Amino acid sequence: MTDQTSTQKVGTYILEQALEIAQSTYERQRQDLDDADFNNEPKLSIKNTTYLIKLIGKSLQKDTVNAFAAIEEFGEESGELVQDENEMIISLIVTVPLIREAIWEAIEPIVENLNMKPRDVIQLPSRIDPLLDQFVYSYGSSYITSNQQLETKYNSTLEELSTPIIPIIQNLAILPLVGNIDTYRATLIMEKTLDQSRKLELDHMIIDLSGVVTMDTMVAKHLFDITEALSLMGVQVTLTGISPSISISAVQLGIDLHKLTIKSSLHNALTELAVLSNPSV
Repeated sequence: MTDQTSTQKVGTYILEQALEIAQSTYERQRQDLDDADFNNEPKLSIKNTTYLIKLIGKSLQKDTVNAFAAIEEFGEESGELVQDENEMIISLIVTVPLIREAIWEAIEPIVENLNMKPRDVIQLPSRIDPLLDQFVYSYGSSYITSNQQLETKYNSTLEELSTPIIPIIQNLAILPLVGNIDTYRATLIMEKTLDQSRKLELDHMIIDLSGVVTMDTMVAKHLFDITEALSLMGVQVTLTGISPSISISAVQLGIDLHKLTIKSSLHNALTELAVLSNPSV
């Protein structure tokens, strides 16, 4: 019996026992944990663990090069799906060492039955361990990349929602601001507002502050700077829904509110601009 045949037989055995080895991995995790802790412990699913073990078995049956490619692809796919499966990157740290233990425990009988020489047995880790390491690397890299992409997408969406410039009629748009406004968001509002005003060729913009309850003086300064910047671009600004706290901040900053066009409500501003019909007429 050649070394190659012995290795192939070990690979076949791993393939046949893949599910049992995966279940053994789970049992190892369960040993020192009660049911509640075990259910909450991050881990690869039985399905994914079984598939990974089968890839290792196939690598021993055939060639490691193809197995590396398959495991790399599987790791990337698993990392991309990790959010949907509620798995965590730490699942690798918890599970992979146990997979190694379970595989070696499972193949011990067949290694003895095949009377494999110590030299041949020592070569097995050089086939198995790099595959598990490759899976960890591919999984982790894909997980990080996927999370970075999600974060970028989330931040982009958040930025769009934080400056919802709504065109009403030609050359007129509304910027309804809601929630807390910090310095970063105030800067973002200015950038987006000036950019959209140019793109939409606006003559008039209504900035509605009725959804903003509080605002510190620094942020208030940013807000009033926006009105000045828009004026320099030829865009007339009407402020609506100013709360008492914003008024106080404006006074503390020494801003002359009489130079600004201010209406008590968005409805009143739109009515005056003849966008809405005036019910009093």
